[in-house]
Amino acid sequence: MRVGLRSESVPTGEPIRNCYLMRIAPVLLAYAVVLGFGLFQSFGPTFTSGFARMQTERGDGMLNHYILEHSWQSITNPDYCGSLFSPPCFYPTRATLWYSEHLLGVAPIYWGLRVVMPYDFAYQWWQIILNVMNFVSFALVLRWLRTPHILAMLGGYMWAFSLINLDQLKHQQMIPRFAMVLAAYHAWQFVMALGSTAANPARHLNRMMAAVFLQGVTCVNTGWFLVAGLATFIPLAVLLRRAGWWYLLCYLWNHSWRVMFILGGWAGALLIAYIPYFVVNWGQERLYIECVDLMPTAYAWFAPLPGTVWEPVLGSCRAALLNECWLFCGFTIYGLMAVCAVALLLAMKTEGRRPELGVLLAALLTSVVWIVITMKIGDEQSLWKYIRHVPGGTAIRCVSRVYVIVYLFGVLAALVWLGGVTESLRPSIRCVVLGLIAVVCIVEQYGYDMPSFEKRDFYPIADRAAEELKKGHTGYIVPRYTDTSGDQLETVYAEVLGMWAGLRANVPVVNGYSGRVPNEAFLQVVLSPDEFRETHLRKWLAGRFRGRVVLVEPGYPDKTRVIVFE
Repeated sequence: MRVGLRSESVPTGEPIRNCYLMRIAPVLLAYAVVLGFGLFQSFGPTFTSGFARMQTERGDGMLNHYILEHSWQSITNPDYCGSLFSPPCFYPTRATLWYSEHLLGVAPIYWGLRVVMPYDFAYQWWQIILNVMNFVSFALVLRWLRTPHILAMLGGYMWAFSLINLDQLKHQQMIPRFAMVLAAYHAWQFVMALGSTAANPARHLNRMMAAVFLQGVTCVNTGWFLVAGLATFIPLAVLLRRAGWWYLLCYLWNHSWRVMFILGGWAGALLIAYIPYFVVNWGQERLYIECVDLMPTAYAWFAPLPGTVWEPVLGSCRAALLNECWLFCGFTIYGLMAVCAVALLLAMKTEGRRPELGVLLAALLTSVVWIVITMKIGDEQSLWKYIRHVPGGTAIRCVSRVYVIVYLFGVLAALVWLGGVTESLRPSIRCVVLGLIAVVCIVEQYGYDMPSFEKRDFYPIADRAAEELKKGHTGYIVPRYTDTSGDQLETVYAEVLGMWAGLRANVPVVNGYSGRVPNEAFLQVVLSPDEFRETHLRKWLAGRFRGRVVLVEPGYPDKTRVIVFE
């Protein structure tokens, strides 16, 4: 019987599952190997020290940990001296959480880790998990865009572990970028869905806005640049496809209420999330002169990190650049982007403005546009001087963080194009070609010695200072301390240590460090010589506090003093 013949010739049930597992297991193993290599490259000091070393710096990095631990204490400890929006620092100023990045979009991951582990391990695993999410998100998006596994692995690796991202591990607010990839993907699909009766543009528009919201409540800098990138990419993608504007206008006309509901709903939610920022920081903005040294020059895009492959050749490009402007991630990805651009221009000339070509070219042009906008010419000239007045732009000081959208759209376009252009090759040849490109690209990301410090050079010192703080109702940690290697740290690093001491003691402290300070009177407390510090501290607290203030000098408990405010 035919039925019998079919059942014998086509495997079903358990054989099909076994066949599927045999196919997928090597692929998953390959992804795991690439991910594991990237994680070891990024967190080598953490792993090899048995998690005894912290991979961050003791200023911004430990501030970010403070913010996460503060948020955990505020939701779990009923006796905590702070509240979610008012950490126990800059005392008695309120709502100081909004002075800087609050990380609330990804704080729940840290909270989940805190349920099962101490605060120091939770911070380390939080960073590792976020990098895994970056890798997975980019790899998934490339697979959704039908690129081969090799390029999906390469894309995930570059988005999570390329040189610029390794360097920015010191600024943990720059780590969570997985929502950016999802937003770019749904913007891509939204444009492709216009004019199609089978596709659903509203679904992609809604998901794009959801991803924008998540990124916006995770990090102000990356959220702003994401919106700027999408506001560049979508119009270009519509313009570069045949009848694109007509399809867009027809869609907006026919679905105006749905579009307004989606855009208005998510924009309103984002506005509500940012209202505290606007209220607390009203009248505060970054002056253009503050941005000048942190704007990338042409050399910045060729400035390699120390110890990497191209340093012997390009190390001189770092001259006169702050380390925030070392943005080079290898010639391979630049070469792919350049060849992709030329090929797309030629294809559009011969094949017309097909949607696929238009979207790819729009992504590349988005990268180019933002390189040009943020590039510093001469001593201080840049288009950023004018573009920064777009709402939210004046909050950005480190303009070089534009790299997030340059590499997001540039790498995405280059790898999708490469996957398509090699599709006609024999599978074995294609695998070899793409594999070689991936290997060369990854090799260019190797060699950077990740900075780290011993946990014993921070947390125990803060805990010992915390014991002294418990003698009063509030306190101030003198902003200097000596670690176990004999290095003395002052100002910013010591202020962060003071904040941690207050957190551990559950005592509010005057110490504070963030994106801004309350006023000039606070700076006088921080910057004054020891002999005048008590005078300025009295002025700072006058009329706002009554009780015992403990002045603690880390490492010298015999110098602890208690001042009584009546």
